[in-house]
Amino acid sequence: MARDPYLVSIDIGSHSIKVCVVKELLSDKDKLQVLALVDRPSAGIRRGIVTNLAEATEALISAVNDTEAIIGLPIRRAVVGLGGMSVSFTNTHGLVVVSRSDNEITDSDLDRVIQDSLTKAFGLSGSEIIHVIPKNFSIDNQKGIRYPVGMTGSKLEVETLVISVENSYLRNFTKVVNQSNIDVLSQIYTPLASSDYILASKQKKAGTVVIDIGYNSTSYLIWENEEILSSGVIPVGSDHITSDLAVGLQTTIEQAEVIKTQYLDLNANSTTQTIQLEDPDLHTLNTFSLSEIEEIAKLRAEEIFFLVNKELKKVNRQGKLPGGAILVGGGSILNGIQEVAKETLRLSVHKHTFDPEKVNFVSDYGGDPKFTNSISLAAYATYHAEDIDYTQSVNKPLSRLSNSISSRNDSGSAFWDTVRKILPWT
Repeated sequence: MARDPYLVSIDIGSHSIKVCVVKELLSDKDKLQVLALVDRPSAGIRRGIVTNLAEATEALISAVNDTEAIIGLPIRRAVVGLGGMSVSFTNTHGLVVVSRSDNEITDSDLDRVIQDSLTKAFGLSGSEIIHVIPKNFSIDNQKGIRYPVGMTGSKLEVETLVISVENSYLRNFTKVVNQSNIDVLSQIYTPLASSDYILASKQKKAGTVVIDIGYNSTSYLIWENEEILSSGVIPVGSDHITSDLAVGLQTTIEQAEVIKTQYLDLNANSTTQTIQLEDPDLHTLNTFSLSEIEEIAKLRAEEIFFLVNKELKKVNRQGKLPGGAILVGGGSILNGIQEVAKETLRLSVHKHTFDPEKVNFVSDYGGDPKFTNSISLAAYATYHAEDIDYTQSVNKPLSRLSNSISSRNDSGSAFWDTVRKILPWT
């Protein structure tokens, strides 16, 4: 089957479904044209878990239909972003003796050492591996080697990051997409795609954390020396701010969400100002204190970055990332969130904006950060399209070691070719 002239990414969250359609510009292969960006309410998903297949499928079909109406073409295949609390991260170590008599390291040695690291990984029972990422290599105890092929040594070691998801989580999400008459080209860990695409090489080298503030959870991924140092998920997101406001202000979730998105400024210092909102159900006019709103919301926002700080401390990077922190995700749109992050993390903090030299946008994009992940997923998959099989419905993850090794050919290791293309530091 011929490759589609465009690539579609789907980012399914508890709050909304985002669909992005891109194509490469023929005049500039390093630049993408965004053809469509669609954001629609999700259903049947709670805290990142599919709770109702029928409702989730109906919501996705609606989002896809709206996207097809924009581009005027059918959507048959898509890459799907994965994230949330069902994702796990395992750091593991592999060691092999170099096979050649002259001790020159080959692609085959790389395959073997990474496979050895997987056999030693713990906690993967009941999970599906979606990414296998060699972080760094050692040759005869000489550490910090990025690409050892062609080098000489008797012992080769690797530190590997394995990203996996619970089997039931993956099967149910795949079923929702398939029931929407879409084949899954690949499942990609969303923070990996976002950080890999939006960060410049100098940021990956200096040390930078990308913080994705989602609806129910917050993900982080740290780059340093052009390697992934650490990644994880924190069970607090922007929805917790909404819930706190609803309880603290004694109002509905719906009104709390309006207050959060339209009136909240976490960096303000309001004193006597108030706002009035009509309750559409009771037809009453409610008055709320801005200072109380700010106090309630700031406590929860500070907690998000306090928890991120705890994770940074585990890898001795608390306040020690020269590249600072980059905020993405729907929660990063909140007014004043950047200042709260800066104060709590003691780092430079920036909200991500796409480089117009890399992406051409639809006219109504407006720089909305809630689309950062869906755009990055599409871009990531576009620039690694050689890893995606367009001849069939694969429903398999990108960079899966077992699939790559089984398809190796006489020219060398297909797995290592894939890793080299995905991660610039290789």
